Amino acid sequence: MHDIKYLHCHELEEGDFSGCCKDCNASLNIIKPHIMAFAKQIQNYTKGMLAALKPGDLYRLYQILDDLAHMDSGIHLPELILKDTDISGVLPVIRSYYTIFFSIHEVHLANELLVSNAPWETIKTFPLYPRYETLVKNQMEELFDSKESKLLFIGCGPVPISLILMTRLYGIRSIGLDRSKETVELSKKVIRCLDLEKKVEIIHGDDSHIKKLDWNMVLVAALAEPKARIFQNLCNVLKERRHATVVFRTYTGMRTVLYKPVQSSDIKGFRIVKEILPTGRVNNTIVFAELEE
Repeated sequence: MHDIKYLHCHELEEGDFSGCCKDCNASLNIIKPHIMAFAKQIQNYTKGMLAALKPGDLYRLYQILDDLAHMDSGIHLPELILKDTDISGVLPVIRSYYTIFFSIHEVHLANELLVSNAPWETIKTFPLYPRYETLVKNQMEELFDSKESKLLFIGCGPVPISLILMTRLYGIRSIGLDRSKETVELSKKVIRCLDLEKKVEIIHGDDSHIKKLDWNMVLVAALAEPKARIFQNLCNVLKERRHATVVFRTYTGMRTVLYKPVQSSDIKGFRIVKEILPTGRVNNTIVFAELEE
């Protein structure tokens, strides 16, 4: 099995920024070697190698990137990072790994849930579970909480934790939509093992299916692609469903290292109503949008 080897440079800590008073150019010089070292390290892994890692080892490898993305540095640092030619050259590698990590770790979690005698307790042991709780709470505080509402989640994944928590904690009925047939089959099994099939429906299909489904709220996952086409289809549908609520997740600040944020060109036809920035170790910024007049 491929052993995890950690970064050769010293572990990055908050104290590393104390001498630069969060001067962003100085911060860039501090953090750049860590980003480049992680990219060099992750290039040694194929998707098969990552899938073969034990869940704990896979998460520890992710933790290196996660720590980089959550450093409390100056507000201009993310822009400098994205403009740095060396870093921008390795961002596709880093972001591809981030996507692969989530696809693999959710499959691990799904398989654990399916064999568990207490799946609700098992899901709470998942290392990222507290983040999802915070993310869902922040989102639901801004939504009209009604049991008559029906949420469509585009890009739900094999373990749709957001839908699971919104159903469990807020009683929301929902539809999870995913374009991978294997993902949908696994997700359906997870929903059944949690006894939520009366509230959560999982459907195989892409964004072209949204006009055929019954919903009045829509949530676009941070990793759902292609963004521009998804929002164009939503725009066309919402011209008839003007009272529907639109929410999407994206990345801001240092977290833009993890994944390409939603661009203004992606959401053509929409205007942003409100943004909820992440707190703690949450990765996603929550954005509420509506059709432009």
